[in-house]
Amino acid sequence: MANSVRRVIGLATIGLVAAATTALGAGVASAQETPPPVAMISNLTGKSTSVALDKGFTDALTSLDVTPGPFGSASITDGSASFPITGGNVTVYKPNEVLPYVQGRIEHMGSGLTLTKGDTEVTLDNFVIDPGDPAVLTGRVRAGGQTVAESTTLFDLNGSTLKPITIDQSAGTATLTGTTVTLNAGAAEALNGAFSTDALKGGTTIGIATIVVNTTSGTMPMPQGGVETGGGSTSGTDTALVVTGVALLAGSALVLVVRRRGVRGH
Repeated sequence: MANSVRRVIGLATIGLVAAATTALGAGVASAQETPPPVAMISNLTGKSTSVALDKGFTDALTSLDVTPGPFGSASITDGSASFPITGGNVTVYKPNEVLPYVQGRIEHMGSGLTLTKGDTEVTLDNFVIDPGDPAVLTGRVRAGGQTVAESTTLFDLNGSTLKPITIDQSAGTATLTGTTVTLNAGAAEALNGAFSTDALKGGTTIGIATIVVNTTSGTMPMPQGGVETGGGSTSGTDTALVVTGVALLAGSALVLVVRRRGVRGH
């Protein structure tokens, strides 16, 4: 009889522990649930990412006798390189609730930059912005007509200088500006090898990015007044990029050199 009682008590204890563990697990899962987004653009249809080119970067290219130029649908006007947005998606959360608070992918297919010195021509195109942690801009690299890398990191994006997103309800657009675009160390090494120099350094400022996207394609459009993003980065670190795809601007950084040489878009 005593053994039976102990067995029942033991089974009851195990049951209580299991129930408590299940309840605790449910509580933890609930606590870790991702808060609802404040905006969601499921199918980006434009418009563009542009970068105001930094003089220091263009001077470095000039000293190397490297001539930049726009490729495909890219253009360079008044010191800024512009790349049309061709696709992707963006989900924006309230800052500090989710890291990174801007998530998604911003594509710029069919545009890019060419860098030419003598018989050497390097093409950087098909830029994709990843606003993760760290935020980066990747793209395809071709040299001498051959693909060297289908997709590799070209620029790093620093969102600590980002300004708040502004919304133009009548135009159906959201604009984000202020992200600093810098040359990725690996990309600098590759370009130095291509042009037989050591003048290009990782971390070199390419310029300041501005991205304008259509918001009407969103399944959950940007709220009126926008999302407060100023003074921070999408990942909570200095290397993060704003959701609107400032990363894309990073790509336009190379176009910076184009402007320096007085090359016009075509």
